[in-house]
Amino acid sequence: MLLALAMCSITVFSRYGTYVPTPHLHGPGLLLDGAGASSSPDNTLTWLHERLLGETVQRGGNVVILRASYTNIDDRHFYDAGKFASVQTVLVPPCAPTVEMNKVATIVDGADAVFFAGGDQANYVRWKGTELIAAVKRVYARGGVVGGGSAGLAIQGAVVYDSVAADAMNLETTTADATKDPLEPRISFTTGLFAWPALQDTITDTHLVARDRLGRTIAFLARIFHDRLLPNAGQLYALGIDEGSAVVVDPDGTATLLNGKDGRGVYLIRTDTPPRLIPGQPLHYTVEIAHIARNGERFDLLAKESPEPWYTITVDGSRHPVYNQNPYNP
Repeated sequence: MLLALAMCSITVFSRYGTYVPTPHLHGPGLLLDGAGASSSPDNTLTWLHERLLGETVQRGGNVVILRASYTNIDDRHFYDAGKFASVQTVLVPPCAPTVEMNKVATIVDGADAVFFAGGDQANYVRWKGTELIAAVKRVYARGGVVGGGSAGLAIQGAVVYDSVAADAMNLETTTADATKDPLEPRISFTTGLFAWPALQDTITDTHLVARDRLGRTIAFLARIFHDRLLPNAGQLYALGIDEGSAVVVDPDGTATLLNGKDGRGVYLIRTDTPPRLIPGQPLHYTVEIAHIARNGERFDLLAKESPEPWYTITVDGSRHPVYNQNPYNP
């Protein structure tokens, strides 16, 4: 029993650097990373520093990294590459009691930026409705930055593919199974965790090209329409970001693509067509996609407008490959 309690204890790691209050923040903003922080383009942290402090080379800004697994593996990298005043990780295990989790809100309330680490988004959606999540929202509201990589990106949308049902079945949701049966029980969602203006009516997905997840992302859009998870939305969107790529979002909703090594960019997907889904039957669904690929390229994430042309992709789960053409490089 004592061992179980210890495993469920929250760990507040020692802070890198020295906490220095920031008098004025230049956000709010979002940092949306297609993979974990270890493969994030370094200029995402340069952007984060500028979004917090403006144009200065001085150290400043206080970052809190929230984790549900592993340890404080990103602190030093954030501190060195980002030139922040302080970086501190808090580990909240999945079994941590809500009353203890809520105490982390005090730490988050002192942050200028909050970054959700990678791992399993099923652990993060358990935080819905807690004081911890309320504190994260306050960081954004006062001009700070919120973001995450991999699972930390997956939770930022208006609808979250939460992996809760898949975890319970010890299964992974892939393009192959999601398009074969988009109503399969392993696909589950959470709504209402966050509601960032630039991600209204939007689901986010991660590791997009590296793990061929575009098909499953399109299946998620079909399910969101079918399940009426966003009943007031006439058009639904998905934002899929590849490994080695990140999207940073300024206060007016202008997004900038930042590419690292081998990053394939971001795929903005839209549909306004309700699908016809039948249990056990494959998906047949057509969407429009804009591929923003060039490092530094900007687009309007708030209005969902792209400088790149939109192209049409049809997914057919009864065939292989499921796409009617190469969706990543049409």
